[in-house]
Amino acid sequence: MQRKLIEYADIIYPEKLRELKNPPSRLYTCGNIKLLNKKGISIVGSRSNTQYGEKMCIEFTKNLTEYNLIIISGLAIGIDSIAHKTCLKYSGKTIAVLPCGLNNIYPKQNIELAKKIIKDGGLLITEYDDNIEADSKKFLERNRIVAGLGMGTLVVEGGYRSGTSVTAKITQELNKPVFCIPSSIENKKGFITNKLIKSGANLVTNVEDILNYFDNIKFKRKRKNLIKKEETVIIPQELKQIYKCLKNEELDINQISRKCKISIQETSYKLLLLQMEDLVEELPGQRFKIKEK
Repeated sequence: MQRKLIEYADIIYPEKLRELKNPPSRLYTCGNIKLLNKKGISIVGSRSNTQYGEKMCIEFTKNLTEYNLIIISGLAIGIDSIAHKTCLKYSGKTIAVLPCGLNNIYPKQNIELAKKIIKDGGLLITEYDDNIEADSKKFLERNRIVAGLGMGTLVVEGGYRSGTSVTAKITQELNKPVFCIPSSIENKKGFITNKLIKSGANLVTNVEDILNYFDNIKFKRKRKNLIKKEETVIIPQELKQIYKCLKNEELDINQISRKCKISIQETSYKLLLLQMEDLVEELPGQRFKIKEK
């Protein structure tokens, strides 16, 4: 896919990013740049989401996609990845805003997801030169672009001192709506959403709550029963060895370590990543198997 550099002075530079206090001076893109002028909702949340957060993210993303809205997120693990993957699964278009250069995708386990986003007509976008690496400062800088590209921001989950709150704050500074899914007060990952609701953010329990906010826009639904694409499992390159090892059987961590010829420590770490990607599940007795979809 051809890459394109967009300068601030270019006519195709997205007007919504010009509204930022410190707009990017240039944008490095790969994929469908027409999406920059489409209506979309930014979706943000915890990197270590709960099952409730995953369920809500899937439900809201699916329904927003059904109304032809672009899904904008930051390609991080957790809620970001779930939003991107769900959008693609239901034949939608998604924009991934990167905290790094296009040659240095972060996190590494989402390289395959990034490729699929481009392949399926989506867009990768960043303000950093191709070989720049991600760091904590760039995560925060990335958040302003996520907030700037959306008509509003949907906050799914977020813990105390979460970067999610930064995206919400920038969204509010841009006079755009922040939508929050309420959470149990016992859920630590619901801290930010509940706090934002208390301070005036929009509580939403279904996608219609979001659509109805924009009462001057008529959203057209794709069709009554959205047919999902045949799902392609995306396996990060560095995790393929263990995934293949579990393809046809249940194994314990020692068996996996021996078969793959890697240390127990590395095996444990990679199994954790596979579980976070919802690809593998742990059974009693530290046994593992491929998760059925």
